[in-house]
Parts: sequence; C-alpha cells; structure tokens
Amino acid sequence: MRQDGARPTAARLGDRVLASLWDYLVVLGILAVGGLVALTFHGPAALSVGQTDAVVLAASVAPTWAYLTVSESAVQATWGKRCRRLQVITVTGRRPGVARCAVRNAVKLLPWQLAHVAVVRMVLEVDDVALTAVAYVAGVALAVTTVVTAWRTIDHRALHDLVAGTMVVPTPTNRVMLRR
Repeated sequence: MRQDGARPTAARLGDRVLASLWDYLVVLGILAVGGLVALTFHGPAALSVGQTDAVVLAASVAPTWAYLTVSESAVQATWGKRCRRLQVITVTGRRPGVARCAVRNAVKLLPWQLAHVAVVRMVLEVDDVALTAVAYVAGVALAVTTVVTAWRTIDHRALHDLVAGTMVVPTPTNRVMLRR
C-alpha cells in the first residue's frame, strides 16, 4: 500500500493499450532479428515438429518474454509503459521482483505460444487435429479472458496481473521509485 494507506490508482485501460502498441514495435524488432537468426540456422534438412516448436519459442516468445521481464523487474516498465508514464507494481504498492515479473509475462505470452503450437502443426500439415485444436482454442480462450478481465475489473488488472499479484499504475509525478 502507499504510505497514506490508500490503494494505488490503476492506469487507464486506454493508456495500457497504447503502451502495448509501443511495445509491439520492440516485439517486431525482436521478431525480425529472431526470424533472421532462425533462417540462418535452418539447414537444408526439414526440422521435426518438436524442433520447429523449439525454434519458434527461441526466436520469438523467449526473447519477448525476456524483454518484458527484464524491463519490468529492473525499471518497473517496458519502453511502451515508459512512453505512457506507466509502471508495474505489486498490489501492495511495491516493486515487483524478477520472479513475479517472470510469472506475469509467462502468463501474458502463453496464448501466443499456444497459437504457435497450433500454427506449426497446420503449416507442417501434422495429422494431429486434436492437439492443434486444443492449442488453438486454449490460446484464444486465454487471450479473450485476459482482455475481458482487464476490461471488467475495476483496476483493469488483466489475467496475468491477477496471477502475478501486480497492477499497472501511472508513474508517480515525483518519480520516486517504490521501495522493495
């Protein structure tokens, strides 16, 4: 909690969406570099489904997760959040640690990874309809749940915030960093 005992004021949902759009520019850069690296190491032999899953994870989801986690644990904000003057805190008003940020961003990116699992199987024409369908439906369901949760909760906490015990708030105008 803040020193005056009041609950922190949540960031506006519109500011969170705009921050995400700014961050998506960083993610596009990550994807461009990851794609080039993946193409460079892709030899003439076709990769197995598991190898393709690993390449997709290593070239896209893992570096994006690292960017989000390191940014939010080190300075409480990604580049997009800093552009919108937002920061991530715990529900008690403290700085989130690395573990909390790691969990927050793993949950945030889980729908994306599930979509990758489904798409890899569709592109490679793997005859595993059940896994493809489950991964796709689970990814979409988690993404929709996240958006609806952020929209419907009074403090705009998305699913990843609820799981990690975090929230996004406006950066204090005095720019004092929160205590650990």
